[in-house]
Order: sequence, then structure tokens, then C-alpha cells
Amino acid sequence: MPDPRDPIRAQLIEARRAQILDAAAQVFAEKGFSRATTKEIADVARVSEGTIYNYFGSKHDLLLGIADYLISSAMSQTMSELANLDAVTSDASAYIDAIMRNSARFAHENQSFLQALATEIWTDRELQAQFFTQILEPIFASGDHYLQALVAAGKTRPCQVEIVVPTIRGSLILISMLRALAPDHFLANFSDDELVDELTRLYICGLRPDSKETAECEK
Repeated sequence: MPDPRDPIRAQLIEARRAQILDAAAQVFAEKGFSRATTKEIADVARVSEGTIYNYFGSKHDLLLGIADYLISSAMSQTMSELANLDAVTSDASAYIDAIMRNSARFAHENQSFLQALATEIWTDRELQAQFFTQILEPIFASGDHYLQALVAAGKTRPCQVEIVVPTIRGSLILISMLRALAPDHFLANFSDDELVDELTRLYICGLRPDSKETAECEK
């Protein structure tokens, strides 16, 4: 019997697991979680239904597996973006621009996974806990640290970071999810670059009329 610690075997197991999750995301997105069956998922994944149960105990475990995948993907992208920013040499607009572009890219790359989670996340308590504690809270915490550094460096005004970061991040996550769920309807006439530019100005300058102060904040 192969050693489960064998790295090649581990890679094959992970690849098969990802194959099943990708199929589950497609089926959940098309039919909804409640109407989807493991038989349909097995057909899309091109495996036997029994193979699915070798990796996941139930359909609900598949849903949580999709959330796990998004958690690792979201965190790696976010941390990569923030790692490239330095509060001493950048400013609040650079921070907002980076996380907005990150959110847009994340939504495009994970559209089927987001669609699969969209309806269930509001009714499944376990999924809610996983999403909010393992995805949102770490992202908010990393944003808190960076924005506090900007304030300390005099690059932005003193503010209640615990309010500002979740507000910005939350709105961007919602916008990204809506763009993923309804790409032909929600802000469909605007490119990601146009949205990033306009929303960055909105967060930095608000809706003040043209003035010298507004011109300064848009630099």
C-alpha cells in the first residue's frame, strides 16, 4: 500500500480533490446547492460517485471544501498585494487601488466558486462562520495594520481604522461578488480599471465639488 506521506501521492490526491471541487462549484452554480446531486457532480468531474465520498463525506462537505479553497486563494492574493506596499513610500490611494484590483482579479478567477457560495452563505451558519472568521477577519486585520502605519507616517488623516477598513473592504467584496454573479448586469458597461479609478477617488476624496483640496487629494 502506498505511503500516504509520499509527496507524489499527496499531489495526486490534491489534484483529484481540486477536480471534484471545481466540478461541484460548476454544478452548484448552475443548479443551486439544494437541487444539485453528487451524481451530477461526479459526471462533471468524470469520476465515480463513490470516488467523491472517498474525499468528502457529504454534499455539505463539498460546499465547505469550496470555502476552504477560496480562503487559501483569497489570503494568498491579499497578503501578496499588501506585501508589495510600504506605508513609508506609498499612501492611502495606493492601498485602496491595490486591494480593489486584487478583489476584481479574485472575483474573475473564482467566479464559479463565488456563485456556488452566494446563496448558501446567508443561510448556512457553519459556512458563515468559516467565511467571516477565516476569510474576512484576517483580511480586515491585515488592512488595519497597514492603514495604522499610513496614519503613523502622516500619509492619511487619523481615523477609526476598525470602521474604515471593514467598510472599504466590505464594499469591495460585495462589488466583486455582484460582478461575478451578474457580469452582464451589474456595472457591465465599465471596465475594472474604470471602477478602480472612480472608487479610489470616491474613497479618497468623497463627493466634494472641484476645489484645490480635491485636486490635491486626487494626485
